[in-house]
Amino acid sequence: MKQILAIFTKDARRFWPEILVSLALLGALVTVYPSQWRVTHDPPVRAFGRFLGSDSPLGFLAGCLIVLVPISWWILVARVIHGERLVGDTQFWLTRPYEWPKFLAAKLLVLAVFLYAPFFAAQSVLLGEAGFHPFSYLPGLFYNLLLVTGVLVLPLVAFSTVTTGFGRMTLVLLGVILFIAGMALLNSVLPSGTNGSVPGPFGDYLALLILALGCGAVVVVQFAMRIVGLSWLILLAVASILSAIVFIDPDQALMDRIYRSQRLDSQSPVPVSFEASTSRHSTTNRTKDKGELEIAVPVLASGVADGHAAVPVAFKASLEAAGGLRWESLWQVVYNERYFPGISDSTMSFRIRQAVYDRFKSKAVTLHLTFAVDEVKLVATRSMPLSTSEFFVSGFGVCTPQSPWFKRAPEITGITCRSAMRQPQLTYVTVNWTDADCSVADSEKVLGSAWAGSLETDPAEFGITSVWETPLSLSNNWGTYHEGETPYLRHICPGSPVTFSTYDRVERTQVELTIQNFRLPDLAIGDVFLLQMK
Repeated sequence: MKQILAIFTKDARRFWPEILVSLALLGALVTVYPSQWRVTHDPPVRAFGRFLGSDSPLGFLAGCLIVLVPISWWILVARVIHGERLVGDTQFWLTRPYEWPKFLAAKLLVLAVFLYAPFFAAQSVLLGEAGFHPFSYLPGLFYNLLLVTGVLVLPLVAFSTVTTGFGRMTLVLLGVILFIAGMALLNSVLPSGTNGSVPGPFGDYLALLILALGCGAVVVVQFAMRIVGLSWLILLAVASILSAIVFIDPDQALMDRIYRSQRLDSQSPVPVSFEASTSRHSTTNRTKDKGELEIAVPVLASGVADGHAAVPVAFKASLEAAGGLRWESLWQVVYNERYFPGISDSTMSFRIRQAVYDRFKSKAVTLHLTFAVDEVKLVATRSMPLSTSEFFVSGFGVCTPQSPWFKRAPEITGITCRSAMRQPQLTYVTVNWTDADCSVADSEKVLGSAWAGSLETDPAEFGITSVWETPLSLSNNWGTYHEGETPYLRHICPGSPVTFSTYDRVERTQVELTIQNFRLPDLAIGDVFLLQMK
């Protein structure tokens, strides 16, 4: 223990500037970040802030601090590890009776005292400033520390152990950034039939586990044996495996296990059917990939039980034609589709290679769509009169009414909310818009609605801040106007009811739709959107 404390004390004295900068940036983040929750109606301030990409200059500064804090950790970690570099055999400390477990423990103690403890305290203070009790979110705080360790700190320590100084480490990190950018570019230009991405935690958990184990192994190898070649081989293996996960996407293979097919004797939670009419019909359009097309199919959903909703998260398509000709897509993500009781219409678009399209174009085919659906149930409803100041919504977060400076103070044009440690549970929010002055009684109301949150159950999401912004994109916020008139925003009057309906997942299932004698639509010529606008 004496050796551990001696190394710790020496590092604290030697690297006090790096420690001070890291603590100062965390303190600035705690001071500045809550400014985003305080709305100002001063036109010059808001205009200047929007020029910087935020509602205020302090909001822009808060965004910069979220980036600067990890950079300060990078500098601190590199300096502490390079204080007794592990590459080479001419370092003075090699002649001292350092035991590598104590040596490693001393370095970890420096990070625990000057990185983890201040970060934990900063996140707790932000929770308190946002109106949340930090002790109620201890599992989320510790879980986020675990995520930060696996994603940021451990890789920084590993890269520090295999480099001789801060300059070399900077070059390595730049190489890592270029590698990630190259993988992302390659993934974007590959044909859609060769890769895919679906919502699923397994791939993320697997990638995080491999990254943490690989970087942890490098740290142990370097402190115990200082075999640089072996450490670089481990890092290259980790990079190769992570690249494979990106392109293969293991969640694709698990979709049929997670979302099981309905039994023949069971009723589908959301019967779907094909709808074709003069106003809504299938279309085929080009994509940014010259060899790829996108086919849009109109779909009707009905039969959702009262008090429930259906959330399609992914779907895949298959084509079958006479002569045994068959094609099947990968699972593709479905965004922003929710089906309520009653009849809901939507459009599902799948991508297909031009060569495949040409083979099926002249044939009557059987189109089979398979949907992965989350069936959700209403578990809580909270309705309250809209306040002109912040208000707390149990199970959701703290919300603030928004009003631009050109509106009169009582007229509210939106709502933004914040939640602790992660996005809130999936919630459907409804308000009543009006075009009339708030002093006019019994004015006509227009329903506005928005979905917010998710069905994930992790206690926290990875983040440098413990408070998550949740803006509500309420529908029907623009008023009705005729050609030549100025567009205007509707508003919500104070005291008008706002309702938060929370949903929880009750089942994951697959929903099937088969369309016989389907004809692939002709390829659209030109920009269809522009043609419709003329």
